[in-house]
Amino acid sequence: MTYNWEMDATHPAEYHSVEVQRGREFILRMTTGADVFLACQAFAQDHDIRFAKIHAAFMGGLQPARFLVWTPDTAQPDNWHNETAMEIQNLSMVLSMSGIIHPRPVKGGGEEPFPAIHFVTGGAWNVPTIGGHLLDGSIVKGVIEFFITEIKGIDVLYPEGEMIDPHAEAFPENWYKEI
Repeated sequence: MTYNWEMDATHPAEYHSVEVQRGREFILRMTTGADVFLACQAFAQDHDIRFAKIHAAFMGGLQPARFLVWTPDTAQPDNWHNETAMEIQNLSMVLSMSGIIHPRPVKGGGEEPFPAIHFVTGGAWNVPTIGGHLLDGSIVKGVIEFFITEIKGIDVLYPEGEMIDPHAEAFPENWYKEI
């Protein structure tokens, strides 16, 4: 059985929604040398956050910026979810950042908070405006601040019948259910 949230839309106005409640709100600040991904993940662990939205970045630069970008899969053209790691060594300014913290499986069972951070960077010497999924190893240069809003009232759903392999490099798309 396949959930309807996994299938292509049957008409242009189709959507799926889950009502959530806002929990605690934080402003997170990092300074030169901090790894944005690892610090955000540690923050979620330290504050027992399973779900949160990451939004409204202000200030900040990265050197280097490490991220995943969508790239064509020449071996399987129907694979629209192919991503390739990219790194920009030149100092870049964070122009926008948003995302979600959600649980993902870990080796040996259990879960960990996973910051799925989307960002746009650029605006510096020899750095085009680019974006993607931020990876660990993206190091703050100067100061970066952003909001984290805890999300309550949901749990994670994985595709029906799909084995969640905590050893895998990639994890399946997921959705949420109200609790």
